[in-house]
Amino acid sequence: MSTRLLLTCAAIGVAGGLVFALNAWIGGTIAALAPLFYGFTIGVYFVPGVVAQYVIRRGGVAVLTASIAGLVTAPLQPLGFWATIIAIAIGAFQELPFLVTRYRRWSTWLFLVGGVIAGVVCAVGMYRTLAKDSLDAASGAVLMSGYFVAPVVFTALAVLLGAALVRTGVARGLRSEHARSTPAA
Repeated sequence: MSTRLLLTCAAIGVAGGLVFALNAWIGGTIAALAPLFYGFTIGVYFVPGVVAQYVIRRGGVAVLTASIAGLVTAPLQPLGFWATIIAIAIGAFQELPFLVTRYRRWSTWLFLVGGVIAGVVCAVGMYRTLAKDSLDAASGAVLMSGYFVAPVVFTALAVLLGAALVRTGVARGLRSEHARSTPAA
């Protein structure tokens, strides 16, 4: 890994970590006032990894960037170091579709597949943890939809942000030779 690649991941990760910290306090307020809607706030945790993947198009950058974001936000939010563990897990989910293709395809739909996988895992996990015994069907559906929809929507927004960054020219020299020749769509 080049210094430029590491610094790019660090810059995206630090920006993401600061946004994570702000979101933790906003999301915490929503969790206290209207807990069923907290799931709609978690999508922001998917942005840095996807932006890094879209801009750099190399294996491991989502996990690296998410790890940096988690470390930056850890002292700034109530979850502490758990924020880093959660961020690393999200980065790993984002890597899965590209790992399956051995990092040879960078189609937009693969980014969304990562968001869908993470959304399903989050929705099912939170339902089993919070809603299974204590919520009626409608409340459980609202809870699960937030945890499913947010990762997919924020992944799509991150792809748009990554595409805008690529258009500025920041990706020149970062992408592998194979990723440069692969169409984005």
